[in-house]
Amino acid sequence: MNRYSWIVFDADGTLFDYERAELGALARTFRQHGLPFDSEVQRLFGEINRPLWVEFEQGRVSTERLRIQRFEELAEALGVDLSASVVSDDYLLNLGAECALLPGAQEVVEDLSSDHDLALATNGISAVQRSRFSASSIKAYFKALVISDEIGFAKPDPEFFRELFSRMGIPDLSDVLMVGDSLSSDIAGGAGIGIDTCWFNPSGQPHDSLVKPTYVINNLAEIFEIARGA
Repeated sequence: MNRYSWIVFDADGTLFDYERAELGALARTFRQHGLPFDSEVQRLFGEINRPLWVEFEQGRVSTERLRIQRFEELAEALGVDLSASVVSDDYLLNLGAECALLPGAQEVVEDLSSDHDLALATNGISAVQRSRFSASSIKAYFKALVISDEIGFAKPDPEFFRELFSRMGIPDLSDVLMVGDSLSSDIAGGAGIGIDTCWFNPSGQPHDSLVKPTYVINNLAEIFEIARGA
């Protein structure tokens, strides 16, 4: 018998190649606005964007403010004149067109869906995430999808997971495994409601958090043994 009946996956950084998506969307957006783009621009954007998403997880900034503020700060750091709202809108359109998966994600999802129910749980902007998910090759394998922007709560908030469980048909806690690359949202959120968690850590980051995942994997294929109890 399988150890779990439901596997809940985070999206970006777990199944979807967010770094590739971000690079492609930024480069295209900057070209559209006649602005120079290089690795330094991408680095600066990442340094600005990541802390804002942490603030979003903590309920300290809205997605509406986040999407504008990151380009305001980027323009200031680069010393360029741009309309943050216009650039943000174009960036989100471009990002929504990026649906590349991480290596092995397609095979893992397809295989697990043969004997598990799958759900996708993501902190993100609705229009972007729905566009990417709809265009992806894995859409058909998922029975539930929750996007923070649509429900007003973000991982690790327990309300996010209550909505997720509602859409999954209220399974037993012991039947659900949360898989994600973020200790602060995926793993903390899953642990907070009492489900087992699996931290996807492909780069071998040190575990310097008080949050303790049930499992740690460095390769997505390692999830098979965990999910099936082999």
